[in-house]
Amino acid sequence: MNVSRVHRLLRLITLMQSGRPRKAPELMEELNVSRRTLFRDLKMLQAAGIPYYHTPGEGYRLRSEFFLPPVNLTVAETVGLMMLGKAASADRQRPMVMPALSAIYKLLSTVPEPIRSACGEMMAHVSVDPGAVGMGERESAFYPMLQQCVDERRACQVVYGSPVEAEPIRGELEPYVLHFVNRAWYVLGRSSVHQEVRVFKLARFESIDPLPRCFRRPKRFQARDKLGKAWQLIPEGEEHEVELEFSAMVGRNVSEVRWHPTQEHELLPDGRCVMRFTVDGLGEIAWWLCGYADQVKVRKPDALRERVGKMLHAALMNYR
Repeated sequence: MNVSRVHRLLRLITLMQSGRPRKAPELMEELNVSRRTLFRDLKMLQAAGIPYYHTPGEGYRLRSEFFLPPVNLTVAETVGLMMLGKAASADRQRPMVMPALSAIYKLLSTVPEPIRSACGEMMAHVSVDPGAVGMGERESAFYPMLQQCVDERRACQVVYGSPVEAEPIRGELEPYVLHFVNRAWYVLGRSSVHQEVRVFKLARFESIDPLPRCFRRPKRFQARDKLGKAWQLIPEGEEHEVELEFSAMVGRNVSEVRWHPTQEHELLPDGRCVMRFTVDGLGEIAWWLCGYADQVKVRKPDALRERVGKMLHAALMNYR
């Protein structure tokens, strides 16, 4: 079950627990879902044993004896939530971050004094730098719409500003899954223009219009099904065994990060680090290696060594 549906089901429980019955149109409006999705969610609550009932002419409500169990947070859990909230607050423009912060604050409000105050004092001496963040409002504007289309398996008409096309791409998209990587949200789905599953960045959409047509998503589709062993997002259809040698200056630093699922590394006695990957495509990893400039050497393959060498030479020419 995806995170969006979990949030929606909890919201549905809260609405039916509010003390007065709620009619189906009111619940649909509050949850921003279709009638079909609402009744699918109600069936899921029924299957989970959550006791709600419907009174004709009045609406749906939860039986009075039902309530969510209280949450008893430990000190470590309280500090962890505060840390998470502090890290997320600097990136509050991201989709779903504000609702997540609201949930964190509600949970923290249940922590008794003086534990809450003591944890708050501890957090006053913790600093969090979220690093680079994306700009623009399109991502936040289009995320809820795409999440609903993914959940309802509904196709949509899109206009997409591709960075490699002269004109915007116009066509139908069957969105399969939303994927967050490298400080941005992406959607993976079948494009009518490309006739295959493609990756689209939310911030580059110019418009998204849900269509009445529904589609059948491949069973248990995951982002990794499309991305495979790509360094990040762009598989190129050919796998390469990559071996790199990092200097002693950065060797320990790079060894402390899990850069890729296939990573293997060896920290040498003199501080150098040898790293090995199996990656699909060389384009993305070449750009990453350029960031380490003279602190890394490509041992293999030859194609990657030549590509990085040409990129660094071109960069050097910019300063002559």
